[in-house]
Amino acid sequence: MTLSDVAEAVGVSSQTVSRVLNNHPSVRPETRQKVLAAVQALGYEPNLAARSLASGSSGAVGILLTAGLSHGMASTFSAIARAVRERGDTFVLATAEGSDPESVRQALAHLHGHRVATIVVLAQRADVLAILSSQRHRGPVVAIISGQHEFSELSTVSIDQSLGARLATEHLLAQGRSRLLHVTGDLSWQDASERLAAYQSVCAQAGVPGRWVGTDAWTGEAGAKVARRLLDSGLPDAVFAANDDIALGLCHELLAAGVRIPDDVAVVGFDDIPLARWATPSLSSVTQDFDALGRAALSLSDELMEGGAPRKVTLTPQLVIRDSSPGRSSG
Repeated sequence: MTLSDVAEAVGVSSQTVSRVLNNHPSVRPETRQKVLAAVQALGYEPNLAARSLASGSSGAVGILLTAGLSHGMASTFSAIARAVRERGDTFVLATAEGSDPESVRQALAHLHGHRVATIVVLAQRADVLAILSSQRHRGPVVAIISGQHEFSELSTVSIDQSLGARLATEHLLAQGRSRLLHVTGDLSWQDASERLAAYQSVCAQAGVPGRWVGTDAWTGEAGAKVARRLLDSGLPDAVFAANDDIALGLCHELLAAGVRIPDDVAVVGFDDIPLARWATPSLSSVTQDFDALGRAALSLSDELMEGGAPRKVTLTPQLVIRDSSPGRSSG
């Protein structure tokens, strides 16, 4: 079924049908209603590829994933996809290895080949921003990045990782804990390094040792391995874990060995995954609003398409206190 078939069925020109489909205001309401009824009855589907060639843009949002779908990445991607659908738009997805510049360039080329109107990049590594900066002339781009960066010419959206780490660390110190330990995630990720730096800064200000141990993963098994080492070498009185998976793995091993949480060791995680509330004990964690993150990125994309200047948007995390550390909130 073609556009001409719809026009013949209604008795109007193909140009009129095109105007209706593009929501042009010059079409009379009764004509618009007849055309839309014919489109539905005949099952006509617009040729989006042809339309993008004619207009120079498909109108779609390009989404580029440059890391695996961790909880944060998956939640942010879902939020963007949901917001795009609610707007009646479509998206084109591309993936790349964030540590491989050529992979990122090829993925961007793929999206440009689909003539997307704008691109939202989910980046976990700051070096991806250097590649985006070199291709600013190719259209509006917004990067979702963990933490701070020095690329003032790029539009970015982030959640304040340093603030989240400070909230967790200050909370543990306020409970009278003085032998803290931070268990990091993969330090090649910017959010891991920023959380570590903020934790060390708070500890230094409080005059307590900022002990930490690194992991090369964000998994429960990584947390369990750290717990097994602590059982042999000596326990801290509080642990701030770089994410909830690490925290839950650590709690599992400590509890199995008879360690009381929070009496012996208080534990705080990061991300506030759904399981955090239902764990035993329920896990205190830093909440990141990934839905707001995705929507902020789309809003910033709209600004750029309307000629706005690049800017940086930083969202604020919240600490939810549960049974794994003293005190309790309604969360």
